[in-house]
Amino acid sequence: MQNLLWEAWALDVRKMVTTKVNLMRMLIIAWLLSFSSLIMANSTVPSDSVYQVGGTWQTENGQPIKLESLAGKPQVIALIFTGCSNSCPIIVESMKRLENQTPSNLRNHVGFVLVSLTPDADSPKSLKAFAEKKGLSPNWILLKGNNELVRALSNTLNSRYKFVKDGDVAHSNTVTLLNSRGQIQVQASGTTTGIQPILEAIESIHPSSAIDSKP
Repeated sequence: MQNLLWEAWALDVRKMVTTKVNLMRMLIIAWLLSFSSLIMANSTVPSDSVYQVGGTWQTENGQPIKLESLAGKPQVIALIFTGCSNSCPIIVESMKRLENQTPSNLRNHVGFVLVSLTPDADSPKSLKAFAEKKGLSPNWILLKGNNELVRALSNTLNSRYKFVKDGDVAHSNTVTLLNSRGQIQVQASGTTTGIQPILEAIESIHPSSAIDSKP
């Protein structure tokens, strides 16, 4: 009788140990899969991607957004501010001309991004009003971050700006074409004629691909 009890107890112990081992294996496998997914997610944004700036931004609709969410298609990006009356209107009109001249089969495969240089003054509401006033299409997105994020993005884009008197901002008029992973492909002056190299680069895109000349 004692032997039977001992064997039953030993069997229960073995079952408990087996169950715990299997549970531990499942937890380890789940952790490894989660870790692998995280590595793969990070690897989609190369080290030289503009999207490495990171941070949380706001769109003209007041929605929070991560820069890396812009990945997946080429983006034409420029830094402006809604109170600008000099170079910014020219930059925006040049980008609109760029959009209009983009072949129709590519137009929805390219995004246009305007980033505010004066996030303290440019609220989502003012960015929205600016987009409507300029007649920007759904292919456009307007962003505001904090001053540190804007400075980091500006530096990454090799763009310069400084605040001068009366709330004005002296800044570069550079327009940048990013590939689908956020790497800089072409930079040009945001003027009617200066922006031509970006148009030529866009026209070379095949509809089923992105501008990915960099590895």
